[in-house]
Amino acid sequence: MKLAEKIRSLRRENGLSQEELAEKLYVSRQAVSRWEKGTAQPEAANVWQLSRLFGVTADYLLNDDYQSDRDVPAVKRTEEAAGRRERRVVAICVAAFGLLGNFLFYLLSCFIEVWTPVISYEAGEKVYHWVGGHTGYSYRYFLQEHHLTLVAAALWLLFAAGLILLLADALRAKAAGGKGRGKTKSRRRGAAKAPAGSKAGDAGNPRPGTADTNLPE
Repeated sequence: MKLAEKIRSLRRENGLSQEELAEKLYVSRQAVSRWEKGTAQPEAANVWQLSRLFGVTADYLLNDDYQSDRDVPAVKRTEEAAGRRERRVVAICVAAFGLLGNFLFYLLSCFIEVWTPVISYEAGEKVYHWVGGHTGYSYRYFLQEHHLTLVAAALWLLFAAGLILLLADALRAKAAGGKGRGKTKSRRRGAAKAPAGSKAGDAGNPRPGTADTNLPE
């Protein structure tokens, strides 16, 4: 998309007429009209004002290859970083909620007595006798007595889900970093090959004004 089309599109999206845009930029309406027709280019100061006014980057306005402000590499990186932060915050909150919920149950089980069974072993198997049991402190039986077993299980699942989200985000970031380093290395290799090629070309084609000592006299 050309600069002229971008200016016209952004002006219409913001509900401005050419006169109103000209007033905001302290230029004439004819100047805005020429920009939108492509017969004239705004100066650097005007481009900066346009980017501030419409909330886009100057790179987006000046580069015809960018169809959206999100195509600008800096904007894309910023949005990706913001997305990663949001995902991490959500994952940490989910994991913390699950862990703190179960920790609260554990603390309560340390202060509230519940009925616990008497455990015996018959034929090598553990047998629970509720008749003749006694009261005590137990996280497991606290959950059972207060019907919180399913709630605790759900909280543990939330904790696990938060950890999985954090791990997945870390792996995704690592993979993205690996791709970026690979592209950088490719560009560096290409840049390193360019001078060698130009030197070889220089050797085969002597510069004007230099004598070739191998020519017969």
